[in-house]
Amino acid sequence: MNTFNFSHGGAGDQVNMVNTSNSIGIVKGQTGTPADQAIALLMREVEELRGRLTPEAARTVDGNLPVVADGTRAPGERLTALAAVSGALAAAGQSVLGLIDGVRQLLGG
Repeated sequence: MNTFNFSHGGAGDQVNMVNTSNSIGIVKGQTGTPADQAIALLMREVEELRGRLTPEAARTVDGNLPVVADGTRAPGERLTALAAVSGALAAAGQSVLGLIDGVRQLLGG
């Protein structure tokens, strides 16, 4: 079983995901950058869309969303992963695409 834990240097939401397809919780009430907050919101929205994703799109999201959420990664790497997530989610729901654009801007892309 793969377990992914993301903490943004003690700031922002702490997100725990098991098997990358079953979020087990977000620790709220912490402060963080606008990008951290937008990424946490994106992760919640993705969980709501998960049932509408094709298996291939779900794999793409599962492989790239942890990179987007990892504040230790280079901005370019995070933006590339965000583009992959955006492509995978495009067919599932337009509402999340605006959020992705906001995250992209907050990450400097």
